Amino acid sequence: MRLKFKLMGIFKGHFILILVVAMFNSKHGSINNIEISEVSNNPSSRWELTDEEEGIKFYVRWVPISDEQKVRERKVEILAHTSLDNALKMVTDMEKVRLWMSGIKKASLLHRDSKNQWYSYALYGLPWPFNDREMITLCKMKQEAAQPRISINMESIDQSYPPAKGVERLTNYKASWELIEINKTLVKMTFIARSGDPPAFPRVIQDPVIKKVFMGNMRALKSLLEKS
Repeated sequence: MRLKFKLMGIFKGHFILILVVAMFNSKHGSINNIEISEVSNNPSSRWELTDEEEGIKFYVRWVPISDEQKVRERKVEILAHTSLDNALKMVTDMEKVRLWMSGIKKASLLHRDSKNQWYSYALYGLPWPFNDREMITLCKMKQEAAQPRISINMESIDQSYPPAKGVERLTNYKASWELIEINKTLVKMTFIARSGDPPAFPRVIQDPVIKKVFMGNMRALKSLLEKS
């Protein structure tokens, strides 16, 4: 048991992007680095509610990404007492993302094609002897004029930017945010993320770490939103 918790502590920073995690699962909460297994003949499974607490619900399901592979996809639904504008800034401003997503060593906006399309960069720190992880994410936002609803689709890319020395790049990450204004002081936020990168560690070690960090990040996000 001591060995298990020691390993979880060592590799905690390895799992950010599940999420994440960043938005984004780069091995510490945001990196939804998911184990790969054989796909059954059934289509994507239904969402399974795994945890629920005040204002937050967590779900998982299995999603095929090829004829031979499926990955675990994670979803969180958050009801936050905040404004739509504040919620949007908290998940798109990379400096603000660093406040609630653990393990990020560096985060920045690379460039913006338009108001609704931009590229972000995140560097996730791992303990020696492992290489740090980085991810370049293409973000596309849509805002419906008829109702207060914003959707943001995110996908990792591997072009135009050479990898940093001694850093591994994540290239199979997809995620999305949906922000819906219930009223002027209440917003429903839905985040879905998955990664097709192969697992770094056995599932018995990796799964509890991913879940713990992902949930911690979402709690931190909700808390920050309701304090700001």
